[in-house]
Amino acid sequence: MASVKPAILHYVAAIATATPQLLNRAGYASKLAYFGMLTALAGPCDLTTSPDGAIWAEDILVDEIARVDVNTGDVTEYDIPFTNGPVITTPEIASRGALACAIQPGNDGMLYAASGIRNQFVRINPTAKNIDVFTQTPFKPLGNLQPLNDLWLGPTGMFFSQTTNNVILHFDYKTEEFTNWEVPTPLGGPVEIYYASDDGLRFCEFTGQKIGRLNATDGTFKEYPIPLTLLGPVVMRAETQGQYLWFAAFLANAIGRIDMYTREIDGDGNIRFSTATQNTLNNLTPSTGEITTVQQPGTLLTAPISVPPAVDIATHYGPGNAIWFTEVANNRIGRYNLD
Repeated sequence: MASVKPAILHYVAAIATATPQLLNRAGYASKLAYFGMLTALAGPCDLTTSPDGAIWAEDILVDEIARVDVNTGDVTEYDIPFTNGPVITTPEIASRGALACAIQPGNDGMLYAASGIRNQFVRINPTAKNIDVFTQTPFKPLGNLQPLNDLWLGPTGMFFSQTTNNVILHFDYKTEEFTNWEVPTPLGGPVEIYYASDDGLRFCEFTGQKIGRLNATDGTFKEYPIPLTLLGPVVMRAETQGQYLWFAAFLANAIGRIDMYTREIDGDGNIRFSTATQNTLNNLTPSTGEITTVQQPGTLLTAPISVPPAVDIATHYGPGNAIWFTEVANNRIGRYNLD
């Protein structure tokens, strides 16, 4: 385990602000509304609600952060500042080659984001609109050579995964120092993570076919194998009844859960989730296992994959009684009103 002070760059600049056209004919108050990105081929990938009440998203096809004002529909975009590093060496490459897709709020009133294959850590002040970029020292060039790592808030800092380096890291809110722990399973591939109510950090091991638990107090790990009926665990985002953690098994096209106390893992399974290959908004009722879907308009073919594909990567409840979601291929953020 190591704790180090990172390098930091401070930056503030909004590159564009405008009110986009809401693409549904009935307007913002209807069930579905869409908010297009101002930058062509930006590819909004992950999104969350900020302490300022807005929706913030990270783009995967351009090195930018986007903000949607939920009251006016205004979209504003911000550059993630470039810092010279051994993985990406020019701003031009960074602009379209970082492939970042993870953004979450912290417990300190800030937003945090991954930086894709840049292997850096991004902090966003949603009030001042400042963006800080932190580089871990010593730098780990193999930290994340694919776009889908993750981060989640803890009591004293943010946890985040470096998938190809097989490491879980912690960024301290106050000291701005990193602490890292190596996942016990070689090539385990930690992807998405979740800090649960039992004060354990859970994470999906995509290539290790396990659910892991990190005790950040003493740095110890426990790992639980997953049956092949839940092949490819990748996303963990929901806890119910103070007992169950829910995760998506990408390669098995399934939803699974792990009991935090008995460690039992099964596929029984209100959990909302997105599907990259289907243009649908999906709801799982845990008490019955029933899955219901809302088909998005404009879909010409529904199976085996939706055509044209929207590539829905992230879904998020709120602000308001609504589901917000990203469409990478359509370069927009969507809102589905549940009222």
